[in-house]
Amino acid sequence: MKKTIFAALAAVTMLAGTAGIAEAKTRVEFYFGVPYYDQRLNDDYRYYPDRGWYNDRRRPSYRRISCNQARNIVRDYGYRSVVARDCEGRSYSFSARRNGQRVIIYVNARNGAISRG
Repeated sequence: MKKTIFAALAAVTMLAGTAGIAEAKTRVEFYFGVPYYDQRLNDDYRYYPDRGWYNDRRRPSYRRISCNQARNIVRDYGYRSVVARDCEGRSYSFSARRNGQRVIIYVNARNGAISRG
């Protein structure tokens, strides 16, 4: 991949240095990242000065659910006597009872997905 890019850059450099070519009035920019657009494509796009329209939903969400919301999610799955053990980091842990057995439940802090430990 790198060899292909370097070969293309070398070819462009040689063509740019060739005499007798008319000057192009086109401006070419290379941007490696999330694209910005000249127009708003739908309601998910926000305008940023000097850049254009950008889709905010493509950016990952760093918001976390609260410990209380995670506890309610565990209760909604049928667990009782839910007690928070750790509500920090990427996943929260809870101890709970189900069918008379004590279990440890992990809840993803971003999307609320649960798993048993």
